[in-house]
Amino acid sequence: MMKKGWMMLGTALLAGSLLGGCAEKDLVGLSGDEMIEKVVTAETKPASYYAEGVMKVWSDDKLTHTMHIKEWVDGKTGRKRTETEENGNVSYAVNNGTDITIYEKETGTAYSMNVSAMGQQPEQTQKQMLVDQLERLRDSHDVDMMGQEELQGQEELQGQDVIHIKLTPKEEGTLSISSEYWVDPKTWMIVKVISTYGDEKSEMVYDPIQYDPEFSEDTFVIDIPEEVDVQDLNDLTQNSEVSLEEAEQALGQPFLQDMNGELELSRIEMYSSSGEFSRDEVTLYYVNNDKVEVSLTVFEAPEENGDDTLLPDETKVEVRDTEGSYMKSIRNISWSENGLRYSIMGENEEWTKEKLQAWAKNLKLSSQP
Repeated sequence: MMKKGWMMLGTALLAGSLLGGCAEKDLVGLSGDEMIEKVVTAETKPASYYAEGVMKVWSDDKLTHTMHIKEWVDGKTGRKRTETEENGNVSYAVNNGTDITIYEKETGTAYSMNVSAMGQQPEQTQKQMLVDQLERLRDSHDVDMMGQEELQGQEELQGQDVIHIKLTPKEEGTLSISSEYWVDPKTWMIVKVISTYGDEKSEMVYDPIQYDPEFSEDTFVIDIPEEVDVQDLNDLTQNSEVSLEEAEQALGQPFLQDMNGELELSRIEMYSSSGEFSRDEVTLYYVNNDKVEVSLTVFEAPEENGDDTLLPDETKVEVRDTEGSYMKSIRNISWSENGLRYSIMGENEEWTKEKLQAWAKNLKLSSQP
């Protein structure tokens, strides 16, 4: 399960997302739901830009990280280059449309992954990532259109006209972070975002931003020293559909399943990774009328000395007469049993905590009557 620092980092990096395509007059005065509909349905062309940014992270009001970021994005081809630097440590990541390459200069480690078979299209930009987030949050958060204002408090950006959007959890403790976005109404690029998550806070500001820059031939190429071994992530991680017997063999023992027959087992997928954090992870998808109702993920239980800090949205609950955890925002319960870690996720709002607990209670081993 992702913990706070990684979630804050991932959300802050969404500051480079493009809303794109909506005219300023179309958004001012709209409700949160109306604004989301405008953004979701907007037909946009991915933008090309070069931007520099600074991301800061605080924990308990103490500044813990300051990261400098540079981004090159070719909207026509979907190519992207990102450089990050913190305390002299520099990392590079490039997606050239065929391969993703990551190189950490200080550690001398590099990874690559072929993405040409994924069918990735240039339209699948950071804008879509933000749209997906807004759609996930529309039920659990209030989305407020604050109107147009001058961006204050940043020396580099003072006086710039922006649209201010605010996302606030409807219930205290809701996951997915409280966020505020300041968006350039001319280009609809987010130039600043502030996110809070529990006792952590992050701020990301882009300045300068150059649109439609000229890219050289080596912009989307990383210069990796010959002595650095570039590991293939496709070899380190594999995702495949397997049979029940293959899944049990990979986990080394039978595991709990839904044997009631009310839902149909559609497929079983296994995610396998190697290296330092190697493990086999099995997910069973149960459907009703060809729609996934619930998924059950199983893997070897982690060591008990791991980080057991609960997320703000995470609460302790009883699952199958043992202590587990529940995350309301993603309708997920998790627990450990007989050396295995189980996680159940409901795919619609009908899957309440009580329904997930009841479904888990009726799970059985395949050998049980």
